[in-house]
Amino acid sequence: MSVIVPFVPPDKIGPLTASEIDAFLALPWNARLATVTPEREPHVVAVWYKFDLRERVFHVVPRAKSAFVEHIRRNPAVTLHIADDAHLEHTRVVVQAHAEIAEGPVAPERHPRLRDLVLDLSRAYLGERGPEYAGRTLGRPRYLLKIVPRCWRTWTGREWAPSYLR
Repeated sequence: MSVIVPFVPPDKIGPLTASEIDAFLALPWNARLATVTPEREPHVVAVWYKFDLRERVFHVVPRAKSAFVEHIRRNPAVTLHIADDAHLEHTRVVVQAHAEIAEGPVAPERHPRLRDLVLDLSRAYLGERGPEYAGRTLGRPRYLLKIVPRCWRTWTGREWAPSYLR
């Protein structure tokens, strides 16, 4: 069962406002996280995220053996791409950021903050059956990543940016 995301793209062409960004990021889009391998190759993975409105950072909870965590240890520069692929407007937010390993690896069942985040993410992305999935995985070690944006780019609309037309 997948979650239906209740989103109506703004009726405009151009960057999102701060309130539009916050509303968009409150929804459970699959994000793509780009890291750099030790061989200096790009590595992109799909991730679930939770956007913290107060701190304006993203939280991601990867498995302990996720290769991209090791990439972040070597080079914390990342890009996070969040897009609505369902509508023609293709609303998107792209952040160049710094990733921090905030916790882990630790099993969420032994870490209340991580456990709550895993349960929240499972509900957001999987719906009412999310906690069933989360319950099966709470004993498995994970990290808590904090992704701190340094540069934001946003867009919505069914047309090219004017700068592309010059």
